[in-house]
Amino acid sequence: MREAVVEQAVKTYFIDKFPQFSVSQQCEIYFGTKGGIADVVLHQSIKDEKGYFVAIAECKKWPLPILRGRAKAQLKSYMSATNTRYGVLAVGTDSRNWEFCENKYNNWFAEINREDFEWGIENWKPVPAGALNIDGQPKHRTSPWWKRIALTFGVLFIVSLASLLLLWPDPPEPIVYITRTGKKYHTYTCEFLVERGVEKFAMYFDEAEKNYDPCGICDPHRTAKSR
Repeated sequence: MREAVVEQAVKTYFIDKFPQFSVSQQCEIYFGTKGGIADVVLHQSIKDEKGYFVAIAECKKWPLPILRGRAKAQLKSYMSATNTRYGVLAVGTDSRNWEFCENKYNNWFAEINREDFEWGIENWKPVPAGALNIDGQPKHRTSPWWKRIALTFGVLFIVSLASLLLLWPDPPEPIVYITRTGKKYHTYTCEFLVERGVEKFAMYFDEAEKNYDPCGICDPHRTAKSR
């Protein structure tokens, strides 16, 4: 079986199943300094010229041994270069042996079944005209370089700030002082404690506030709350 026979089978399938689109064979694909030939292309006609690519088929005669991976890679490169949404790896003339895929973009391709492939093409919509290359094919829309750099620095700043906040130590709890027999809590330099020279004991403010009253001379309540 020659590959031309497989191409004809794919072309017939495209024409019968999707009459609203046009079909071409041996279409040149350009990407970078390289190029290639897409076996069969389903596309939307615009003034009798090839417009948006809807699906690309890579055709191989049956059986396809270890070259299947290479054929898939070639198909995906064509789809990526032309921003084409759907692809078919047609091995032989029996469509039950064909493999269908969808371009999710950003170099991600998902294998889909024939029903999803046909549904997707039936509901296919073109890329807006402003997103076309000079050759009429859709192009990937990218942000200006300065926006990408600004976004990168913005993300780095947020990550750095978040890291600092996570590592920042909690402020020390305020400390007040009590006496062995007293009923009030004081600051360390309270005049009452200094004048009397009594022994004082440190205590956290929250704990002292539950069981003692604030000293009216040094006002430890205001001092602790301001920290």
